Amino acid sequence: MEEANFIINTTMTKEDYRRFLYIATFRRNRITIPILLIISLVGSLIISFENGHINYLLLIISWILLFCLSIFVVVLKVEQKNRQRIKTDKTGTFDSINTLYFFEDKMVIENKDLKSTVQLKYDQFFSLLESRDYFIFYLTMNQASLVRKVDVESLSELRGFIINKFEGRYYKIRK
Repeated sequence: MEEANFIINTTMTKEDYRRFLYIATFRRNRITIPILLIISLVGSLIISFENGHINYLLLIISWILLFCLSIFVVVLKVEQKNRQRIKTDKTGTFDSINTLYFFEDKMVIENKDLKSTVQLKYDQFFSLLESRDYFIFYLTMNQASLVRKVDVESLSELRGFIINKFEGRYYKIRK
């Protein structure tokens, strides 16, 4: 039997999931905040238009307020999604140990608590995102598996290995 290059035992706590949601919402897609800025600017332009002229003070104040409101709404949505996922988790996903085996041509993810094993070739993954605390393996655009860096013994060796395997699909999020 082939020997794995790396074996990592990792878990995902409820807090890890919450942090992942914020990363996925605000950091994964770099255009989220610019889109919110543009939408709030358009709204503030409409609000500040008076008698054929723009009231610039009202434009600036309304732009700031609308942008803050839009961020607040997105944060509420993230928190709602987090609460719903925690509330509906009947499988024991949180705090169960996932064992990841990194082979030359594939990754095997095993969870003994859930009695599940998944084997995927590296080219079957959508992308790999590296944040300050996690490696996030996207199976599809919306389905991901998290590896906490605190659970990795040889972080730089693993990083080099997976960057090579995910060439063109590896992205590092700036701090």
